[in-house]
Amino acid sequence: MMTGPMSDPLLCGDSPVFRDFRAALDRAAASQATLLLQGESGTGKSAAARYAHALSPRAGGPLVSVALAALPESLLEAELFGHEQGAFTDARRARTGRFRAAHGGTLVLEDVDLLPKPLQVKLLRVLQERVVEPLGAAQAVPVDVRVMATAGPALLERVAERAFRDDLYWRLSVVALELPPLRARLADLPVLCAALLPECAARVGLPARTLTADALERLARHSWPGNVRELENALEHALVLAPRDDGAAALTAADFEFVGALRAQDLADLARMVLARGVTLTELERAVLARALEEQRGNASAAARQVGLTRRAFEYRLAEPARETRAEEP
Repeated sequence: MMTGPMSDPLLCGDSPVFRDFRAALDRAAASQATLLLQGESGTGKSAAARYAHALSPRAGGPLVSVALAALPESLLEAELFGHEQGAFTDARRARTGRFRAAHGGTLVLEDVDLLPKPLQVKLLRVLQERVVEPLGAAQAVPVDVRVMATAGPALLERVAERAFRDDLYWRLSVVALELPPLRARLADLPVLCAALLPECAARVGLPARTLTADALERLARHSWPGNVRELENALEHALVLAPRDDGAAALTAADFEFVGALRAQDLADLARMVLARGVTLTELERAVLARALEEQRGNASAAARQVGLTRRAFEYRLAEPARETRAEEP
């Protein structure tokens, strides 16, 4: 089984677009420059950051990752910069913070595009002055850290909307690389599946299997909106549900009939529920738009992209007063 960032299956591929990305990542990794990795969800941004650290001059130092989207906004500052004992009500002990924990190594800020505006100012100061100010501390503390950040593909739109500071963007994007989506490198499916299948099999506690040519053809007809993460899910699903009493070592196209079909079934189930509850199309649309905006933490560009609209159309439809679409009874 493959182990370690240098052989991460998420970074397997021989297609021209992925070879170009890997070559650029290799060059960026060898430097000390701040690195911004952008791409759609599931493309392997965190894996690319781990790989870059392993190839960097700081490979012997710590690698610390922070999932910014997973932390409550009220805890982010203390989590990143640390705090002194008694700095706030629940601060019974001092906390080092992620920046100082990564001293001498690499700090990966995941989903940096979701960082709240007040903390963007503090992060900018760290990048400019190489010091952190723990909450409650009397003075700043020097840090020696290489920062890498991951973000969705629309970070520049966030800058244009003034939801993300332009000066911070330029500090983070000394080197900016974009990971290609899986649909742009379908030629990599054979090598990706060969690398992923042993790990997927180990996770579900089953023997590893291979894929037939018709299975690969079936997978290549899907657009993979969830990228490599969705591919992993599909492989695990097939491994679990495929017949195992026929002695076949390989998964066939029949084992992947669910790919693409699950979405159609989900839509059919949703349509039945909506009709049964008497929900109008206008009500449904507004609920979906509001939910997308909530999931994207108020990022209108990301929410629009999630539902397949332009940002302008998204904002128009969300702001439009609800219309009565039920036909009036005579």
